This record gives sequence, structure tokens and C-alpha cells, in this order.
Amino acid sequence: MRVRRRPPGALPARLRFALGHAIAPALCAAPLAASAVLAFHAVPAAAQSLRPFPPPFEIRVPVPPGPLVSGDTRYFVYELLITSFLPAPAQVSRVEVFAESAEGQRLLEYTGEELGGNMLPPFIQEDDPVVQRTIGPRSHGVVYVMLALPASAATPGQFFHRVWFDLPAGDSTEADYVALETPIHEGSVIEIGPPLRGGPWAVFNGPSNDSGHRRMPLQLFGRSAFAQRYAIDYMLVDAEGRASPVEGGDNDTYPGYGAEVIAVADGVVSSVLDGVPENRPGETSRPADFNLSTAIGNHVILDLGEGRYALYAHLLPGSVPVEVGQQVRRGQVLGQVGNSGNSGGPHLHFHITDENVPLGAEGLPFVHDAFDLLGFCRQGPAGPCEMHEPETRRGETPMRDQLIRFPG
Repeated sequence: MRVRRRPPGALPARLRFALGHAIAPALCAAPLAASAVLAFHAVPAAAQSLRPFPPPFEIRVPVPPGPLVSGDTRYFVYELLITSFLPAPAQVSRVEVFAESAEGQRLLEYTGEELGGNMLPPFIQEDDPVVQRTIGPRSHGVVYVMLALPASAATPGQFFHRVWFDLPAGDSTEADYVALETPIHEGSVIEIGPPLRGGPWAVFNGPSNDSGHRRMPLQLFGRSAFAQRYAIDYMLVDAEGRASPVEGGDNDTYPGYGAEVIAVADGVVSSVLDGVPENRPGETSRPADFNLSTAIGNHVILDLGEGRYALYAHLLPGSVPVEVGQQVRRGQVLGQVGNSGNSGGPHLHFHITDENVPLGAEGLPFVHDAFDLLGFCRQGPAGPCEMHEPETRRGETPMRDQLIRFPG
């Protein structure tokens, strides 16, 4: 850690961040929690001995980020988890990210309203930019980082951060920022095949910095994790560019209902649940016995090897033809698109985690070997989507609201 002296800031307003159990305004809001991998490296002890006491905050990154690729851009998606040990509120005033070290190129800076908007969970509605950035006494906060780099630029070996604080008046630390280093783990990104055939498939709640999936940590097994960090809700779009009926309807009126779900790679089935009843389309229909298993509905988890597990959730009851321990090949049918669990309409929820725990593991990045980008669905499932000439993409990740088509 490094600190710099300056007069302490004004006393900010209080806010306790409520992180955890909330339903995102999306079709699928399955949460997360997993093994917290400490990615925090302190500044050498020799340097620390020359400084005043640093601010009493713990800051860590759960998982070293790996790059998502989309077009000519690579995105690094991760969180700064902040724990305050102060007996009074404190504000996060600025977050800076540099390549390699403090002397490197500054790659990102969050301040003001942008910083506040990248700290709040989606279920907290607060317009005051001071309150948005405030961490309550002995409480917690999260800074959601999504850093974009040109695909042509060299990838740094690590990111260096400075997290600045406005401390309560009279605080004795006389310091106002904490420094930490986060390694970049390019090897964490796996290339996979499609989880579905054909299309066009809308990528709802896909990778971004403010989707319901992105901002849904879950506290399980005594720790917090972000299983849905890179999760996607796939919905099939009809010829009119709509993924759901305009007037509403039963499950079988949705274009993607019953579509075959397939293995993205060779693997071993590590978890299966079938028999959760279907919901009625809409936000109020959920399993009567709502727990960690039924929240993801009928599902299959596929062990892809090397600590990667692919989750296929909300499947059609009675559609799962595989069993635990079964070896499957890429493209093999694992079930059908349904509307079970924490789901408001037929869709496939897909993500990859680092453990065989669908909601209690850390989400890992992935790219598809090939898909066609057809347009964008920015108006939600009722559409209509905007379509353009197909663009073949290879080694990329489908991003939020894209409209894509898979081979086959």
C-alpha cells in the first residue's frame, strides 16, 4: 500500500451497501459466490516503513481478470471489494488503474457520478452522487470495473490501482489512498463451441458493467463470489425481431421454447437436476420450494476440465437425457430451453465457473470459436431487434444485447 498526505475530507453521508439477495430486473437473476482468490499484493515492507499509517481498508480482487474479446476491443471485468474498518462513514472519491505500476499509462479513472454508478448494486436507487460513493462505518462496498483496451495493444502483466478516499474529519491516518496490484490471467479464458444451434439468439444480460448478472454477488459458504460475472441469457428471436410475444402468452408462444441445448465442448456431466415445474411467463411465478438448487431450475453442469464448469439453467422439465458421470461430446444434446427456476420466460442461462457449484463459485471468461453478429436487441425481449448484414466473429465473446447466430 502507498499513501499520500493531504488534509482530511469532509464527513460524508452514511450508507450501508446491501450486497446479496435481490432479484435483478431481468429474466434470470441467479446469484453467485465462490472460492475467493486473493489477488492483492502489498507494496514492499521497506516502502511501507517510510509512510504514516494507511487508511483502515481492506481491498481485494476476487479473481485475476482475463480478457473478453469483442471486435477490436478487449475487456477486463473484475471487482474491487472494499471493507472499511472505520467507525464512521467514508467516501471513495476516485479509482485509478495503471498499466504495470504507478509510473505506467493510466488506463481508467472513475470519479464523480461515473464512480457512483459503478459502485451501486442495481436494486439500490440513489441519485445523490455522494451517497453512491459512501461506505458506511465498518461496512462494505464494491467497485465494478470494466476496462477496455484496443485488441492491438500489448496486454500488461498486471494492473496497478490507486483507490482514493475522503476520510472523516479528524481521522488520524493522515492518508487518503490505498494502492494494490492485480495480475492479469490471460490463461483463464477458454474457447468453446456454441451452447445452442442456429439463431438468431439475443444476448440478454450478457457481459457488461451494469447488467443484473454482473451486479449480483451472493454470500454462500462464508464468502462472497460472482458466479454470473460473464453470464448470458439467450433468447431466440423471430422473423419480426422479437424474443417474446408482444401481448404475452404461454411458454410455447416464445420462439426459443423447446430448442435443443448442446455441449460447448467434450466433458463429463457433473450435476443434473430435472423435475422442477415450469413457471408461467412473468415475474411472479417461481418454484414453490425455492432454494439454491431450484433457483436455477432444471439444469446440467458440464465439467470441461482444468477447473471449468459450464452451467445450462432453466431447462424444460423432462428434457434432460444425460446423467452424472456421463462423458459427452461437443454438440451432444443436454436438454431443451424451458422456463424453470428463477426465470420469467423461456430462455437459456449459460455461464462458466471455477467449481461445480452453480451459484457459489467464481465466474470465468470464455470466447466462442465462431458466431455471426447480426445486430442488436436494445429494446428487450419484446423488441424489435435491429438487424444488419452478418459479420463473422471468431474467438470473441457475445456481449450484452448483441444478436448472434451460431453455426448449425
